[in-house]
Amino acid sequence: MVLINKAINEITVKLVYYGPGLCGKTTNLEKIYGNPKLENKGKMISMSTETDRTLFFDFMPMELGTIGGQKVRVQLYTVPGQVFYDATRKLVLRGADGVVFVADSQSSMHESNLESLENLKTNLRINRIDPDKIALVFQYNKRDLPNVDSVEEMNAYLQPGKNPVVEAAAIQGVGVTATMRAAIGQILDNLKRNVDVALYDQPALSAPDMKQRSGVTQGSAGTPKLSMRQDAPAPPPPVPEPEPIPVALEEDPFGSYSAVETEAEAMTVDPFESAVAIAEPEPEPESFDNPFAVTASIHDESHDRAELETLLASTRRVIASLEAALQAARESETTISERLARL
Repeated sequence: MVLINKAINEITVKLVYYGPGLCGKTTNLEKIYGNPKLENKGKMISMSTETDRTLFFDFMPMELGTIGGQKVRVQLYTVPGQVFYDATRKLVLRGADGVVFVADSQSSMHESNLESLENLKTNLRINRIDPDKIALVFQYNKRDLPNVDSVEEMNAYLQPGKNPVVEAAAIQGVGVTATMRAAIGQILDNLKRNVDVALYDQPALSAPDMKQRSGVTQGSAGTPKLSMRQDAPAPPPPVPEPEPIPVALEEDPFGSYSAVETEAEAMTVDPFESAVAIAEPEPEPESFDNPFAVTASIHDESHDRAELETLLASTRRVIASLEAALQAARESETTISERLARL
C-alpha cells in the first residue's frame, strides 16, 4: 500500500523479496545495501531465525526524481523462506506494493520453487492483495552454479507470463540491481496507471494451524547453511536441575522503531556495520532500460482523519506483532544456550 506523506512531500513504497529457503533473498539485500552508489539509505534492521534472516532497510534513490511533485522512498524487505515461518511471511507481505520472487535455478529446487510461489499467491490473497495485479518480478538466481535448469525450463513450470524475468548470480552481484530496478519500475507503472491491487470481494483465507509443522521437507527448506532438522529435536539427556538463572531481556530493536524518518535516523545499531563488505560496482551483463526515466503521475486523493487513524492502528499492530515474535525468539535462544552450557 503506497503511503503518501503530504507534510514532507514523500511517497513510500514497499518491495518484498520472496522465495524458498536459502535461495538468495538475503544476499540480494546485502549486495544492494553494500553498493557504494546507493545513497540516502537508512539503517539495516535484521531479525534472525534458525537458518535465515528477515532484513529491512529503506532508501531514497535520487534517479527516481519526483512523482506528482513528491519524492519517492523505497522500503526493501526479505522474508524467511522455510515453510514453518509462514506467519512471519504473511506479516511482512502486509501492505506490499511489489514482490521480487527469487527462484533457485538448481534442478533439485524445482518443487521448492513451485511450493514457495503458490505460498506467495496464497499469502497475498490473505492480505487482500491481488497476485495478478501487484508488481511482480521473477529473479532466476544462482545461474553461476552447475546443474541449473535453463531459462526456458524455469519459464515452463513457473509461468511468469508478462512479468519481467531477470537472470542473476547474487553472490557475485550480477543481476541484483537490474532486478531491483525492474521491480521499482513495475511499482511506479502501477502508480502511473492508478492500478488498484486490493481484493475487496474475496474473503481472507483461513490461517493455517501454526502448531503443525507438516510439509517441512529437506527440499522445501533448501540446502542448510548450518543445520536443518526435519523433525522436532530430541530432548536433552536428564541433568540435575540447577538453580533458576534470571534471564536479562535484551533491548528490543523494534520497540522504538516507526516509519517516521527522523526516528529511523536516530537508531545507532547497525548489525551489518562490520559484516557487510563494501561491494564493487556490480557488472551489468546486459543493458536494461532505466524504469526510473519515466515521469509517473499518481492520482492524489485526500485522506480523511478516519483513514489515517485506521492506518496508524494497523501500523501499531504490525510493530506489536514483530516485538512479540522477536521477544519469543530471544527467549528461545537463551533457553537453548543454557541447555548447551549444561551438557
